[in-house]
Amino acid sequence: MTSMKTNRYLLPTYFKIIGWIISVPSALASLIYLFFSNQTWGDQLVHRFFANLFGEESRSVDISSIIITISLVLLMIGLLFIAFSKEKIEDEYIIKLRGDSLIWAVIANAILMIILSATIFGIWFVYIAFFNLYTVLILFIIKFNLALSYLKKQSGNEE
Repeated sequence: MTSMKTNRYLLPTYFKIIGWIISVPSALASLIYLFFSNQTWGDQLVHRFFANLFGEESRSVDISSIIITISLVLLMIGLLFIAFSKEKIEDEYIIKLRGDSLIWAVIANAILMIILSATIFGIWFVYIAFFNLYTVLILFIIKFNLALSYLKKQSGNEE
C-alpha cells in the first residue's frame, strides 16, 4: 500500500495555535492604532520608519510607527501560519477543501475589490486597497474552517 502524499508546503499542525496567538493581539494593536491614533492616515500607511529608504526628507522615527509596522508584519505571519498549517488528519478530501477554499477566497476578494473600486474613491480607496493585503487570507481562513466544520458535522465527527 502506498502512502498518501501530503502537501510539502504546509506547516506542522501546531503552527495554527502559534498563528492565533500572534494574529489576535497584532490585529487588535493594528486596529487600535489605525483608528485611534492622532496621526494622519497618510503617516500610518507610509511609515516614517522607512522614509529614509525612499529618499524622503529625514523625519524622526517614533515608537508608534515601529509598533504599527511590527503589528502588521506579525499579523501577516500569523495569518499565514493559521491558513497553511496541516489539520490533524490531512487526507485527500481536506486537501480538496483547502484548494477549493483558496480559489473561492481569491474570487471573492477580486469581486469585492471590483465593487469597491467602482464605489469608493479618493483616499478611502487607498485605505481599502491597504486592507486588501490581508483579506484573501482572512477569507480563506473563514471559508476553509466553515467547510471543515460542515464536513465534521456531516460525518458526525464533531471535535
